[in-house]
Amino acid sequence: MKPSSKKPKISILIPALNEEKNIAKIVKDCLRLKQYELQVLVAVDGKTSDNTEVVAKKAGASVVRIKKTGGKGMTFKHAIPHLKGDYIVQIDADYQFLPKEIPKLITPLLLGYDLALGTRYQKGSRVEKNSVSFLKLIGSHVLSFLTSYFSHQRITDVMAGFKTINRIVLNDIHIQTPHFGYEAELVIKAARKKYKIINVPITYKKRITGASNVQIIKHGILTFLSILKFGFYY
Repeated sequence: MKPSSKKPKISILIPALNEEKNIAKIVKDCLRLKQYELQVLVAVDGKTSDNTEVVAKKAGASVVRIKKTGGKGMTFKHAIPHLKGDYIVQIDADYQFLPKEIPKLITPLLLGYDLALGTRYQKGSRVEKNSVSFLKLIGSHVLSFLTSYFSHQRITDVMAGFKTINRIVLNDIHIQTPHFGYEAELVIKAARKKYKIINVPITYKKRITGASNVQIIKHGILTFLSILKFGFYY
């Protein structure tokens, strides 16, 4: 199947929590992707206490503030009705993933895949030195191994916040998990429904400004429990 010559309709979803120092740069870089009919949507977590919302709007993004504050999964879930594209991109707001690599993840969808997962841990990926702590690296591999087991296919980086998904597939999956575990829920459900999944090597940079909202041990345990839940009971 060849990609259509018509501009694909893409929604880029950027979940954000206190990212006023990074959000303008990532929004502006997303808006440079002129080969697509674009919607750039910043979904601001209700717990945000800085000027992320104002800065994102000024940079040219559409913005929705998610009043519920259950976590990143909650923000993702409640942003879905606001997405207009046929293909959805999720990219984190901290600028550790590069918007210029979005076409690498869109192309597989145009060729018939349903879910393209950006991966930092596969041949062809580029991870900047000191961008991933040892604890985070081990946790990512363990969670990816478990997700692979329950998905019956190789998933190399389930927790990367950079992926693309066909809108029809996203509507069919019905995300439930309010926290970071939704990343694994999405993959396991897609695999169980026999959707086509591909891992795509990407670049990962060190965070330059702002502070990470990830609590590695807490969110790792919550994700582990989510994998078991959907692995055994979905």
